[in-house]
Amino acid sequence: MKKLSKIKKEYYLIAILLVLFGILTLFVINNLTDNIDLFLYNLLIKIKNDPLSKILYVITMIGSEIGVISVLVLTVIIFYKRKKLSYIKYVIINVGIGAIIMEVLKHLIKRIRPSWKWIVQGGFSYPSGHTISALLLYGTLILLVYKLLKGKRRNLLIMFFTFMIIFIALSRIYFGAHYFTDVLASFMLGTIILIISNIFINKEIENDKNKTK
Repeated sequence: MKKLSKIKKEYYLIAILLVLFGILTLFVINNLTDNIDLFLYNLLIKIKNDPLSKILYVITMIGSEIGVISVLVLTVIIFYKRKKLSYIKYVIINVGIGAIIMEVLKHLIKRIRPSWKWIVQGGFSYPSGHTISALLLYGTLILLVYKLLKGKRRNLLIMFFTFMIIFIALSRIYFGAHYFTDVLASFMLGTIILIISNIFINKEIENDKNKTK
């Protein structure tokens, strides 16, 4: 009964996030988020300075396609050496699903990028591809690290992965490559995928424990 109740809670959360994403998308399509997007960009850009811009540019590049692939390759190597390679499929699948969803939504909604962007960035704006890739890459790693490791190393890795998720997302708004609502939409969709992924990860870990008994 407890397991069933927990699963229901996860499904409820997924349903809530889907509804919120749908509402947000309708607001974006009807240009009802323009004021809040501009306000939050102006708020963030007040801290603009050269050292910060250089740091955030490196971070935003880590969130690019090349950066994500590089981190994925490094992750595969680490998991292989630790004989945990079977779990890496969750990272690859999640990032792949996120990329497909982003491309479909971008071409359906066709939101133009902010007029105030100050880095070269092509394509459409909604939702943010960098953000969902970061959330699914580092978010899935957080789930795996939390379940497979213990102690200070686990805490440090979780802190680092959380830092990367937050600052890759912030960098997209800072450089004007995305609206705040682009990033928010990606967090909603990415969280849904992580919740579903977490269910399967828990099942696999439980099965592995039963095999070793």
